Amino acid sequence: MKAPPFARVLTTLNLKGGVGKTHSTWLLSAVAQERELRTLLVDMDTQGNLTSSFLTAESAVPGVELLFDPAADGDVHELIRRTPFSHIDLIPSGPALARFDLSDQSAWERADLQFSLLDAVADLRGSYDLILFDCPPRLSLVSFAALCASDGVMIPLEAADWGAQGILQVAQAVEYVRSRYNPPLQLVGYLVSRFKRARAYQNSYLAQLRRHFGAEAFDTVIPDLAQFEKSVTDRLPITLHAPRSEESDIARRYFDEVLARTARHAGRRDRSRRPRVLDAAAAGAA
Repeated sequence: MKAPPFARVLTTLNLKGGVGKTHSTWLLSAVAQERELRTLLVDMDTQGNLTSSFLTAESAVPGVELLFDPAADGDVHELIRRTPFSHIDLIPSGPALARFDLSDQSAWERADLQFSLLDAVADLRGSYDLILFDCPPRLSLVSFAALCASDGVMIPLEAADWGAQGILQVAQAVEYVRSRYNPPLQLVGYLVSRFKRARAYQNSYLAQLRRHFGAEAFDTVIPDLAQFEKSVTDRLPITLHAPRSEESDIARRYFDEVLARTARHAGRRDRSRRPRVLDAAAAGAA
């Protein structure tokens, strides 16, 4: 008998915009769809780019902001929207989240608002194989809440000095959350994205990043390729848009590496919380 799903909960975060946060989440969901793994995407950015990739404006209200509203008493299941893809659900985001996206850390910690997502994640873990938080490019309340509710965090960056700015603060935030609120939180790794293969300076900077981060750097690199952009423009996950393409193979390698890295970490955690379905998938990929 197939074991019931027990979601692995992951966050994608960097302080700089345009480094591939939403795109890396898009790629993970594409491979999950192909492998028939139930996936819940949670858009945490007021820009709502992930939301608009899957939903029309009319179907994106209400959204994740209700999980941060102390006056709301809604059911998280009522916020989940079905997408056109059988194994991908989404909790949308939009401008309404802005009034809860607080920057005063001392204020939200006094009110324990960093725990706003814990109950929702606890309610949903048994229904999915993956829950993915796509965070805004800032260390505000919504990003901290995602870290507090997650098993691991991926940090995308570009192979350029300005593209890597902000990752120190993210790493410090991960350590802060781990030390105070969520001890099992794992830094899954640093993902080089939007990589331009033909540019010598990016290849040089990639080598520097690998030396600096060592095993914390993903082996997989997400290059800047045309089919990736077409997939997003056509609102069709890459594994459906161009299943035999190099881009789909890269997405699969990234997915497999995420599974392998988080499976090793899961093995050190409470076995009763282990995400069994994905562990089997990771073993098959290996």
